[in-house]
Amino acid sequence: MILFVKNQTQVVEIQKERVNFLNAMKRRLRNAQLQLIVEVSAEASDGKQKAYTAADKFKLMVEKNPLLVELKKQFGLDLE
Repeated sequence: MILFVKNQTQVVEIQKERVNFLNAMKRRLRNAQLQLIVEVSAEASDGKQKAYTAADKFKLMVEKNPLLVELKKQFGLDLE
């Protein structure tokens, strides 16, 4: 699985939770061979307003991928 992010800071944050995320996905998908590759996207910024709070960031991510709400519920994730 390849996850594209916008900047290096996001790569660092995802790497911090990589083990927990991968273990959960491997159990749910019943696929022990699952791997996660995090890459910085080559897309340029689209000029939208920057999100600074965790809630704002989550809202922007949900606009791009509404299934994140379901993942948040399933894993019992909390916004800081």
